[in-house]
Amino acid sequence: MSDPRHMAEFWDERAREDALFFVDDRLRYDPARAEGDETWFWAEGERLLDELFTRAGAPAIDPGATTLDVGCGVGRFTRVLAQRSVQVHGVDVSAEMLDRARRLLGSHANVQLHQGDGVSLPLPDASVDVAISFVVFQHIPDPRITLGYVRELGRVLRPGGWLCIQLSNDPSVHRSDRADVPRPRLRDRLLGRVPKGTDDPAWLGSAVTLEQLDEALADAGLRSEHRSGQGTQYLLERAVKAA
Repeated sequence: MSDPRHMAEFWDERAREDALFFVDDRLRYDPARAEGDETWFWAEGERLLDELFTRAGAPAIDPGATTLDVGCGVGRFTRVLAQRSVQVHGVDVSAEMLDRARRLLGSHANVQLHQGDGVSLPLPDASVDVAISFVVFQHIPDPRITLGYVRELGRVLRPGGWLCIQLSNDPSVHRSDRADVPRPRLRDRLLGRVPKGTDDPAWLGSAVTLEQLDEALADAGLRSEHRSGQGTQYLLERAVKAA
C-alpha cells in the first residue's frame, strides 16, 4: 500500500506552490496568486456542487444536517456546505491546505477542520448525515486506500444518511506516459512556469473497478442509489446507509 505520509508531504508542497490551481487546474497556474481574490474559483465551487447533486439525483440537504467534505483542500465545497447545513466537517491529509482553509473560512463558525492520516476519517461512528468528495479519490495512488475511504464513509454516516462521491474508473488516465498530455519545455520547467509534481503518483492517482466499488459499498452497509460515468475518470456514485 502507498505511504500516506508521502501523500501528505506531496499536497503540502502543492499547497505552498499554488493551492488553488491544484484544487482546480482549470485556473491559470500562478504561484504568486492572492488566494482570497479568485472570485471565479469560489463561485465555481457552488456551481459544481449543485451540478454534482443534480447529476446524482441527490435530495436537498436538510438545514439541520451534519455534513462532511472529504479532501476539503482550501474549503471550496466546505464553504457551500456551511451555508446549507448546521455543521460541516472538512477533512484533508494536508496541513498546509487546512491552514489556508482556516484563513479563508474564518467567518464560518459551524466549520470544523480535521487533518486526516491518509487512510481513515477522524470522526465518530454514525456522526454525519451527508458526505461528499469530488476530484479527490482519483488522485489517491492506491485503490485500496480509496476503497478504504468508502468503507470509512459508511462507518461515519448515520442510518439513512447518504454520500455523493466521484472516483475514477479509467486506468488509462493515471499513466505517466499518456500521449495526449503535452510535455512542457525544459526552459519553462527551469523558469518555474509549469506546475511541479504532475508526474508523481500522488497526482496521477489510480482507478477502481466497479466490482471493487460494489464490494466496498456492501462492506460499509451502503446501498447504491445512482451511478453514472462508468469507464471514465468521473465515476459518480450516490449511496445511502441502511437504516
